[in-house]
Amino acid sequence: MSLLAFQRAMADLAASPALRARVRDDAESALAPYTLTDLERRRLASAAGQPGMRVNGMLYRSNRLGPIAAQLPYSFVLIGPALRGLMDAYWERHPGFERNAPLEVRRFADFLRERMEAGDVAEPLLREVLDWEMLVYELALLPPERTLAQVADAAANARADGPLRPHPLVGVTPFSVDPRALLPHLFAKRRPPYDDVEEGEHHLLVDLRGARRAFVPLDPSIAAAFHAVRDGGWVDQADAEMLIELGIVVAGE
Repeated sequence: MSLLAFQRAMADLAASPALRARVRDDAESALAPYTLTDLERRRLASAAGQPGMRVNGMLYRSNRLGPIAAQLPYSFVLIGPALRGLMDAYWERHPGFERNAPLEVRRFADFLRERMEAGDVAEPLLREVLDWEMLVYELALLPPERTLAQVADAAANARADGPLRPHPLVGVTPFSVDPRALLPHLFAKRRPPYDDVEEGEHHLLVDLRGARRAFVPLDPSIAAAFHAVRDGGWVDQADAEMLIELGIVVAGE
C-alpha cells in the first residue's frame, strides 16, 4: 500500500501548489494523511522543492484547463485578470483530474455560478454568457443525426392543441443586452465596457438542427412561450402554432 500512497501523494503535489507549500514548510504534518515510509516522505519533501515539480504543476493545470477554456472562451474573456485566482480556488476545491471532459466543464460552471452568487466575481454579463455557452455545449454533446431521426415523427405530428416539448437540439437563453452587438466584442476578446451594446430584454435561439449551429434573436413573447413549454406550463394556440412553425417544439409524450 505504501507505493500506491507514494504515487498518490506525488500526483497531489503536481496538482496542488498549496500542498507543495505545506510539504516544504512541514512535510511530516502535510504528508500525514498518506501511508508512507520515512524514505518516501523524505523523497516527497525533496520533490516538493524542485523546480521540475512546478513545471509538472503547470503541465497538469494546462491539461485540465484546456477542455474548460475550449468550451467557455467568452466567459473567460469576461472573467479577465481574475481568472488565475479563480482557477487556484477551483483546483483546491477539485484537486483530482477528471478525464470526463463534460463533467469537468459542468463542475467548473457550477463552481463559477457559486462564486458569482457569493459576490466573488462581479462582472454582470458573466452569468448570461456562461448560461449561453453551457447551453451550446450541452446541445452539442447530442449526436445531431441520430437525434433528428429520433424526433422526426414527433416534429411532424406536433399540434397546437396537443402536448408539446422542446426540440432536443434547440434552446433559448436570455440576455440583458443585445447579443448581436455583444458577441462580436467577445469573439475579438475585448473586455467590458461596451459603449455600443444596448441594454434591454433579448433572447437568443440556439439551434443545432442544421449542419452549422445557428444563433437567432427571438421575440420575447415567443421565448416566453418556449420556456412555458419547457417548464410544462400553458401556451395559447397562436404561440403554440408559431413554435411549431419555427420547428423548435415537437409533439410531447
